[in-house]
Amino acid sequence: MKKIILFVFMFFSQFILFAQEQTIENVIKKFDTKILNSANSDAEISIGFISYGDSETCGSVVPWFQSQIKQAVSKTRHLTVITSSELKPEEQTIVTTRGAFGGVAAAKNTGTRKYILNGTYYEVGDNVELILELYDMENKLFASETAIIPMSVIQERKLTLYPQNIELAEQVQQDFTNTESEIEKINNNETTSKGNNQQEFKSLGNNSIVITAAMLDKEYNLVNILFPQDIVQFMISTNKDSYIALLCIDANGMKSWLPIENNFIPAGEVRTFPDIANTVFKVVDGVYGAEQILVYASSSPKGLPNQQSNSSYAKNDIQQITRGIMAVTQDDSEEYETSVFKITYTVLP
Repeated sequence: MKKIILFVFMFFSQFILFAQEQTIENVIKKFDTKILNSANSDAEISIGFISYGDSETCGSVVPWFQSQIKQAVSKTRHLTVITSSELKPEEQTIVTTRGAFGGVAAAKNTGTRKYILNGTYYEVGDNVELILELYDMENKLFASETAIIPMSVIQERKLTLYPQNIELAEQVQQDFTNTESEIEKINNNETTSKGNNQQEFKSLGNNSIVITAAMLDKEYNLVNILFPQDIVQFMISTNKDSYIALLCIDANGMKSWLPIENNFIPAGEVRTFPDIANTVFKVVDGVYGAEQILVYASSSPKGLPNQQSNSSYAKNDIQQITRGIMAVTQDDSEEYETSVFKITYTVLP
């Protein structure tokens, strides 16, 4: 009996020791050592997006995570935190795509070594597991470590893991994923007839319009966490001459089309919106939670959604909008391509 008690005590002691070793500070120390061993030089780290699971949203715990990471980096000998505005556009793409490029060339590694730190966290039992991933400027995963934070620590600080409207955010994410699947089928020349109108989905070719888009604050830093009265803008580029439209889905589920003066973007040109003089996009007070911006791009104005008046978001809305711009009568001979890109961000009180 004593042996069993001793074994259980040793097991829990080792578990507690393991949890203590997996702090954010120790994870950053491991990154510091690995970078030094691989390059024997100093490095700059830009903190990217940290999200709850695959929801692309977050709670008020993330700003605290970010502050802990900055404190940990300040204690290292070879790492320095830089802002995302100090990155080149191709380097910023690594942040916005969380390391998964969509047809955009990787940045060249010149000068000081730079890394992007992205994160994903999950609630596991009485702990939160924060998976931190370090990407280099060649878009390769350099290192990955997991920090374990007791849930009691987060609760003591009255922090949240995810926004209150997480169900709506997950529904929008699912609808967007389903839309991408439908577009892929259409690209494989699968058509569908509907009713007596004999409408069919027009083939989008190889879906070659690649949209690169990100949200910036007024200092041109990439952001996915906003607060009331923040002023934001959107950086958008496409690999083909395109016409664009911007749909906002706010935390209450209201849809609204953002005003654009000139919605034509030449291939490869980076444009920022709003593009209307004396106009800014400002975060309103009193509406909190996950929000989305859908960036539609088409080789023809006909390939853009019908920008109707404001309405509430309903299940499958993204699919319905996309079907509407892909469904054409059989006697319409014009060919065009259409793509859609989603930016998700969270408004915190």
